[in-house]
Amino acid sequence: MDVLETIKTRRSARSFADQPLGPHIVEAIEEAILYSPSASNAQEAHVVIVQEKARIRQIKRFAQGLSGWPAALVILCSNRDEALARGGIDSAETLRFINLGVAASAVMLTAQSLGVASCPVRSFHGESVAAIAGLPEAVRPELMISLGYADQPPRPKTSKLLREMISYEQYGN
Repeated sequence: MDVLETIKTRRSARSFADQPLGPHIVEAIEEAILYSPSASNAQEAHVVIVQEKARIRQIKRFAQGLSGWPAALVILCSNRDEALARGGIDSAETLRFINLGVAASAVMLTAQSLGVASCPVRSFHGESVAAIAGLPEAVRPELMISLGYADQPPRPKTSKLLREMISYEQYGN
């Protein structure tokens, strides 16, 4: 699947088949994370990939935004101190979140290109997820991505018109 087709077809899945991800899928997700760019090449993020059903069940208790029973969760974490040390104040205050967004996009598009559905999740109790994932004090979960094989077709995409989202040279043109 080419990149634009992958972008056009990716939708959030909230219901998953009871089917584990193959090792090649997890390896591709790992590569997407490792090769995802970061501002100032700070590489301050840490990612926890969870596949154990019992641990996913525990996390689900503290993640109201997590729908269905995914085969895996990707927990994207930030470390403000490391971001400051590696990338400066811009990384600590803002860029670490942008870096996580770029990595999240890479993960979801990689999954889509391999036939695996995904859904970003921000509604969760951070302290509880951190404890379940065994995160050290300085590392905080910022975003989760559920992964699995969708057991229902995604809703059709609806978009604003191009002229409502894109301007040329100045806003409104």
